[in-house]
Amino acid sequence: MNAEQRSVFQGIVYYYREHTVLCRYELTMKDPVDAELLQQACDEARPLAGYFFQKVVWEKREAHLAPNDAPFRVRIGHVQPHIPEDTDDYQLACSCEGNQIFFDWFHFLADGRGGSQLVTLVLKLYCNLRYGTAFACEPLVSDPPYDIEDILARYPESQVENDMQKEVTQISEAKPQLVRVRLDKQSLLDAALPLGVKPFSALITLFCKAGREYFGRDDLMYNYSTDARDAMGTPKALFNCVASFQRPITVTEADTLATLVPGVEADIRHNLTKEPKLFRVAEQMGWVYQVYRQRASLKIKKRVFQMGEYISGFPSDFWVSYQGDPFVPADPDLEKYLTDFQTWVPADGASIGVECTTLHGVITICIQNKAQKPGYAAALRHAFESAGVKVLEAAELGPSPYTSPYIP
Repeated sequence: MNAEQRSVFQGIVYYYREHTVLCRYELTMKDPVDAELLQQACDEARPLAGYFFQKVVWEKREAHLAPNDAPFRVRIGHVQPHIPEDTDDYQLACSCEGNQIFFDWFHFLADGRGGSQLVTLVLKLYCNLRYGTAFACEPLVSDPPYDIEDILARYPESQVENDMQKEVTQISEAKPQLVRVRLDKQSLLDAALPLGVKPFSALITLFCKAGREYFGRDDLMYNYSTDARDAMGTPKALFNCVASFQRPITVTEADTLATLVPGVEADIRHNLTKEPKLFRVAEQMGWVYQVYRQRASLKIKKRVFQMGEYISGFPSDFWVSYQGDPFVPADPDLEKYLTDFQTWVPADGASIGVECTTLHGVITICIQNKAQKPGYAAALRHAFESAGVKVLEAAELGPSPYTSPYIP
C-alpha cells in the first residue's frame, strides 16, 4: 500500500457503510455573519489547508484525493447540502444564516479532530476580517499517514481473537429524532471528583443509567471513540485517526453512579494507553483491509463489509464521542466570538449517536436517536440529576432535518 492509499485508508470505511455519514459543526456567533467576509476567509484558507479542498477520484476500484479547481462557494441558508453532488465535488461545505455558520463534511475526509483544525483556521481568518483581530493563521500540515500493514503485522492476534462470534446487538434504523442536552460542566466535575474518576467516565455511566430507563432492559452495549493520534505517532494528522471501543454493561434499578462508574473508568483508563489503542486499530481496520484488497466493485465491497461488520458484533445501543473543546488548538480568545457550538453526526452503527462539545462552561450534547420511542431527553435528565449534575436543557427537537444518512 503506497502513501496515497494509506492517506485515505481509514476514511474508506465510510464508502463501505450503508449510508453517507456527514458531520456538521453548527457555530453561533455573537453577531450576524457577514457572508462576503466568510467567503473571503474560506478563499484565504484554501492555500493554507489544501488537504480539505480536494475531490475524490476513483480509478481501478481505488479512491484517491486530487486537487479541485472549482470555486469553493459559501452557501446561504442552514440546509445541509448533498456532498459531493451539491458542492462541486468538494467533500465539505460552508454556509451561513443569521448569526450561524455551518460546516459540513463527508466523514471519509476527516474525523472531528481533523475537521476542527479547518474550522478553527477559517474562524480565525473570519474574525481577523470581521473584527480586526490578529489571530495567527499557520498552514495546516498533516503528519504522514500511518501504515496499516505494519500495525496488522505487529498484532496478528487481533485478527484471531476477533472471531465474529459475538451476539449482535439489534439496533433501530428509523429516521432519527434530534435530542439536545446541555449540562453545567462544573457540576459534572463535582460529581466525578469525589469518586476519583474522569468526568468522561461519569458521563458514560450516566448515559448507561438513562439507557436502562429508556430501553427498559438491564443489559446494554455502548461504544466510545478515542483519538488515536498519540498512539499512532501522528499528532498533526488531518485524516481519520480514531480507535473505537465497545463494552457491555449490566445496569440494575439499584445501581448508582458510584456503583457503576468504577468498571467504566477502569475500561476507559486501560484503553486510553498506547498498546490498547494500536491493538484496537488493528482489530477495527483489519476487516476493512481485507475488504479493501478484494478485486471487486465498490457495490460488492459494501455488501461484504457490512455483513462482516454486523456478524462481528459491532452494533451497539449507543455510542459517545467527546470532542471537548471545539477548537484545535484550544483558544479562549477565539471562543469569545461564539455563543454556542453544536456537533451533529448520524448514529451510524448504533440506535443512538451522541456528540459532546464544551463551550463557556457548558457541555452541549447533540444526539441523533433512531429508536422510535419518545422520552429519551426525560430519561437523560433523570439520570444526570440523580447524580447531582445540573441539567440546563433536555429537549426533544423532532425529526432530523439533515440529508445524512437518509438521502432520498
